[in-house]
Amino acid sequence: MLEQALELALVQRWQAGDADAFEQLYTRHATAIYRLGWAILQQTQAAEDVVQETFLRAYRARQRFDPARASFGTWLYQIALNYCRSFLRRKRLLTVPWSQPTGEPLEMPDSTRPGPETSLLRGEYRRLLWEAVQNLSDPLREVITLHYYMELPAVEIAVMLNCPEGTIYSRLHNARRRLANALAEQGITATEILEAQNAPQT
Repeated sequence: MLEQALELALVQRWQAGDADAFEQLYTRHATAIYRLGWAILQQTQAAEDVVQETFLRAYRARQRFDPARASFGTWLYQIALNYCRSFLRRKRLLTVPWSQPTGEPLEMPDSTRPGPETSLLRGEYRRLLWEAVQNLSDPLREVITLHYYMELPAVEIAVMLNCPEGTIYSRLHNARRRLANALAEQGITATEILEAQNAPQT
């Protein structure tokens, strides 16, 4: 509660034109926004653009932020997610296949610094799991990314996506089932995936 109060005070200072408050808010949230952008768009430059666009749009809309509706972090995630959706729509309209760029490993970025992280997803099982996530439909991939990768609760995701909490649970269930089926087709069991995910990172 104290942390939320401190952040709300920062937001109020920012809304009143305090540049230092904006810098502090950027420092608090930029890495998480980068991680979300990278997880969805799978490209370093695109993820960096997500950070810039998110804070630019937040700055322009700062007076519309309502703490009664969502936390500041959730509000930023919502802006970032909307930008990612627009980005992907533009790519599809151009009919350019969206695939992993040459030279960038198919791994999620580190939680503490920008950039692909080679130690977060190791082994063949993890690689196949991540590829399977990317093959889900957009709604299912979003909830999997937000819940398991960004570690957001279903109630917060529901606010971000503007849908009932029950819908989030339904999408998570469907996503897990489709992932299990996709991996089973490759001869990988849920037990093997769990063992790979829980293995110590060295």
